[in-house]
Amino acid sequence: MSFSRRHILSVGATGLAAAMATAPKSLAQTQQPVAPAITVNLQGASADKVVLITGATSGIGKTTAEAFASQGAKVFFCGRRENLGAQVEQGIRAMGGEATYRRADVRNAREMQAFVEACVAKYGRLDIAFNNAGIDYPPAPTADTKVEEFDDLMNTNARGVFLGMKYEIPHLLKTGKGVIINMASIGGQRAFPNIIGYGASKAAVIHMTKMAAQEYGTLRINAVSPGTINTPMLDRVKRDWQVTEEQLVAPYPMQRVGQASEVANLVLWLASDAASYISGGQFSVDGGGLG
Repeated sequence: MSFSRRHILSVGATGLAAAMATAPKSLAQTQQPVAPAITVNLQGASADKVVLITGATSGIGKTTAEAFASQGAKVFFCGRRENLGAQVEQGIRAMGGEATYRRADVRNAREMQAFVEACVAKYGRLDIAFNNAGIDYPPAPTADTKVEEFDDLMNTNARGVFLGMKYEIPHLLKTGKGVIINMASIGGQRAFPNIIGYGASKAAVIHMTKMAAQEYGTLRINAVSPGTINTPMLDRVKRDWQVTEEQLVAPYPMQRVGQASEVANLVLWLASDAASYISGGQFSVDGGGLG
């Protein structure tokens, strides 16, 4: 069984993954390309900045929190899993960074408002916000998608970003040059089958990002759209789709899974003065062209 690039682009990554799940195992590469050790040289770019991050108890959020802290930022982050939040905070402090964990559910307006206000109360201001929290569910055709799962996806991935921006923006405006980065996905750029709630929620994030950037010109507001990244979510995708990493990355020109640090590097760059004239954009981190 072979797939042309035209076929790959026509069915999408998730559609191809489903097709390849039944393909002979010989299709898998014997040795998957390994991500190079790349670090963006932004030493000092985030020094003394106050950075708020949602969903930083694992995955991309955790890696980005650690990256900001290593650059000298004061990191204030949330997540629903208190044990993981405490571990991340302790880990950052152990390496000499400054971080504070506070439990908050991004679906809850009161908790989000209290979370943002607690950050400002502790550190005196807010400079950068990374609205990263998000969830996924096992794939299902539209007619078979559970209503409660669709609602949870929209409430977490889209409403959570809206609530974040709603309560962050007034404080960011006080600095005169605040930054917001929202977590989208290549699933919000292209219509992949069997993920209607996830795709719709991430498309909403991209649209809200562009709209808010037009409304608040003194702020820089952008979105990042990862592809297949090595996080706990990837483990769930492999389990739910019953596919290997090699099969998942087959449509990607770089032929490998991305690393959370590669997304964090982009977030740090967008938050820095190096990206001073960039707003209202969405940036793919997908190994070469699905987004």
